[in-house]
Amino acid sequence: MGKNFYFILGVDRDASPSDINKAYRLSSLKHHPERQNTEESRKKFLAIAEAYNVLSDPKRRGIFDQFGEEGLNLGVPTTEDGGFSGAYTFHGDPNKVFRDFFGSDNPYSELFDFGISGDLRDNPEFGGMLGRARPKQDTDQENTLMLTLEEVFRGCTKKARVNKMSLKEDRRTAMTREKILTMHVPAGVPEGTKFRFPKEGDQKINNIPADIVFIVKDKPHEHFTRQGADLHYKSTVQLWEAISGIWLEIYTLDDRFITVPITDIVQPGYQKVVPGEGMPVHDRPGKKGDLIISLQIEFPTKLTLTQKNGIKAILTK
Repeated sequence: MGKNFYFILGVDRDASPSDINKAYRLSSLKHHPERQNTEESRKKFLAIAEAYNVLSDPKRRGIFDQFGEEGLNLGVPTTEDGGFSGAYTFHGDPNKVFRDFFGSDNPYSELFDFGISGDLRDNPEFGGMLGRARPKQDTDQENTLMLTLEEVFRGCTKKARVNKMSLKEDRRTAMTREKILTMHVPAGVPEGTKFRFPKEGDQKINNIPADIVFIVKDKPHEHFTRQGADLHYKSTVQLWEAISGIWLEIYTLDDRFITVPITDIVQPGYQKVVPGEGMPVHDRPGKKGDLIISLQIEFPTKLTLTQKNGIKAILTK
């Protein structure tokens, strides 16, 4: 049989968030190892922490109410493939739960300084001294915003649909709500740029909702890569082109064809810089980086004797 977190915390199944907070406050102080340093008390302190960690979170509580502890451990059944999703595992640190609730590693030590003892449930001082936990904001919910280089070049608007848990007016039950987050991406936005939506994460009873953050990452491109505001373009030329020269035609990210004359003799590691044909500089309107062309030489796989002698005659003159 699975654990009954309501029984462990000493509350009814219809207990309000306030009832759950009060029960955890009193029980955790009563069984804190600083007060009763026994194996039984330590086990009870751990069980109370796990029960509160589940029941204080509307989403976890809802899963537990419907599927029990097994549902939490395996995850919620999905209708698509008959599997499970969203499995939960308690981190196993009762001191972290205690610290997050009270805002201190050990506020119970302050009670010992005043010589307070006896049954905590009968002592009204606990409600006044430790009755309010300090709200903490959840860590950022980070997501990747994949952009093509064409989108980065022009700038674009991206929309993301998020499903978030929101508390109802009674502040004890939660519902899932859909929201569209809009990002106006400026031309030339650097990779790694963060679009932040403050407090748009899941609402919880004791915590401040997390910020939802989207981090820009470039999608791989067939021809171009970028470094800062510079665009890098790789191409291959035949040996005869490397020696005699070539007009290189390039299709740009903004749908233009540019023709670049290569009049130098191309050697291994050769690069040609075309000023002003790179990516827009995001914080300098009208300014662009450079286009840097790297050429690799493709050598013939075989030559006739006549061809070899002809090349030798030309190059040795």
